[in-house]
Amino acid sequence: MSVPPLPVSLGVPAKNTQLWVRILVWASLLLLLIPPAILGDNTFRMGLFAKYLSLAILALGVDLIWGYTGMLSLGQGLYFALGAYCVGYSLEMQKAAERAGAVAGTVAPNFMNYTNLPVTHPDYAPPRALQYIAPLANSWTALAAAIVVPMIVATLFGLVTFRLRIRGVYFSLITQALLLAIYTLVLNQQPYTGGFVGLKDLADLKIFGFTFNDAAAVPLYFLTAAVLVVCLIACSLLVRSKFGKVLTAIRDNENRVLAMGYNPATYKIFVFAVAAGLSGLAGALYTVANGLCGPEYLSVAFSIDAVILVAVGGRGTLFGAVLGAIVVSLARTHINEQYPEYWPIILGGLFVGSVLFLPEGIVGGVRKLAARFRKTTPRVAAPSTQ
Repeated sequence: MSVPPLPVSLGVPAKNTQLWVRILVWASLLLLLIPPAILGDNTFRMGLFAKYLSLAILALGVDLIWGYTGMLSLGQGLYFALGAYCVGYSLEMQKAAERAGAVAGTVAPNFMNYTNLPVTHPDYAPPRALQYIAPLANSWTALAAAIVVPMIVATLFGLVTFRLRIRGVYFSLITQALLLAIYTLVLNQQPYTGGFVGLKDLADLKIFGFTFNDAAAVPLYFLTAAVLVVCLIACSLLVRSKFGKVLTAIRDNENRVLAMGYNPATYKIFVFAVAAGLSGLAGALYTVANGLCGPEYLSVAFSIDAVILVAVGGRGTLFGAVLGAIVVSLARTHINEQYPEYWPIILGGLFVGSVLFLPEGIVGGVRKLAARFRKTTPRVAAPSTQ
């Protein structure tokens, strides 16, 4: 028996495809050109914008699973942190090797040396733990691991969670519980993770013949912006495909999708892994821009902040996720510079206000205003040809 197709209304009409392509092109140009044109040679502000765009990639992943699939994850900081630590280990080993005049991956980072880890030989030798992270000394390997490792962890988590049909608030609580467990583990395993201090004073990322760090902010900004544009286009193609229609159907009525012959668990596992890969990539880029990596990415507050970015911009709209990340991050920077003690209160108020008065976020609110304007604007009758 053939599986009946999903309703066409769950997808995007074909006539809107060209419109979305034009929107993506213009959005890409805005991301790539406007901040450098405004900020010029202000490396500090350009470095901040690189962080904002990294958080926008994280917001894209949250929007895929929450806005399009209906799964509210309160633990995306876990996958962000996995990507951050992969690149952080790489840059730490490169810096240690540069100081010792040795090959990267053969000299232990400072945080391993001062914790007296067991060595491989009675005489002084690198700790055993270095053997496991030594492959990350190569920058390309570290960047690949920053995407692949979070995807593997998310897939394993999804295989257990989604096959048991855990959803709703229970799913949110489980993601948060896993986050807290890893947070505690990272703090307690200081010899292997740097503990509460984390990894600091990291080396510069060198790829494509360029050096990327907070001092070389312009190349770093363009790298992050280019990655964000690619991720935005890829996510847009995903959600507007048949696969994306099934995701939207799962969000609206999972039981109906199951009754129609689809397996929601398979779709959920895949999109959750994709979102984890985006989060890991965001963490890697953020670490390069920040110059350090610590367990604060594993805090509950950080994961909730990622949800707020999407809620403010507009969940279920990829451009809204990017817009929300930039707007909230800009507000955070400017308010913290003037009134740092008030930012948590303002952030909470911003979330509550968006839920109460703009449940569809900025993009959704603009769409409603545009629709209301079209209804109230009288249409001019076409001239008669007779």
